[in-house]
Amino acid sequence: MKNLCKAILGLILIFVYHIPRLIYVALLLSHAVVFNNHPTLTANPAEHVKRARRILKRGRLSELLYVAIELRFALERMTQRELMFAEMASIRMLKEPDSSKKIANLRRLAPAAVYGHEIYLVNKRTGERFKWGEYKPLDRTRVATIQGRLGDLLHPKDGLALGIRSDPWYTSTRRFLEETTEYLSSLCMDNLPFFALEGVDSFEMVKVE
Repeated sequence: MKNLCKAILGLILIFVYHIPRLIYVALLLSHAVVFNNHPTLTANPAEHVKRARRILKRGRLSELLYVAIELRFALERMTQRELMFAEMASIRMLKEPDSSKKIANLRRLAPAAVYGHEIYLVNKRTGERFKWGEYKPLDRTRVATIQGRLGDLLHPKDGLALGIRSDPWYTSTRRFLEETTEYLSSLCMDNLPFFALEGVDSFEMVKVE
């Protein structure tokens, strides 16, 4: 009788636990195959930066221009995201393709956005503050420099020593792309848009100079 009960319990577990678990694992695997293994278009600037770093690691001279494309998309996505959180941003501001001008528009809407800010969640009843996150601004001058250099890279170059890894153009270009990747990466991580919580009750933004 005891063995019969165990057998029945085991049979029940097959349908109640094991089969649903196998189906769940199969769904996770199929999701990974569809969405993780095949690069697709993305609106996430961090994903563009990650792709740029991955291409750089391969070390192929022929792919440096693809790094420039990924970083350009990352920069445009980052500046666009800042303005999307601003209720006062006009359609014209949002459609502006120039990243440097987008930053200028952001500064026009909120001059304080030029500074970094620490963001705190405030308990109105007790007055306690808890650090929620931070806002790290893009430097407009550096963005303009990066934007100009990236645009220049995407035009054909006359007189370039094709395939010569030691050529100064390749070494300086790679150094620029690596520095830009690190700069944008540092601003993609743990960085809240200025207008995401600005003026929101229970949150306080403290300027960091």
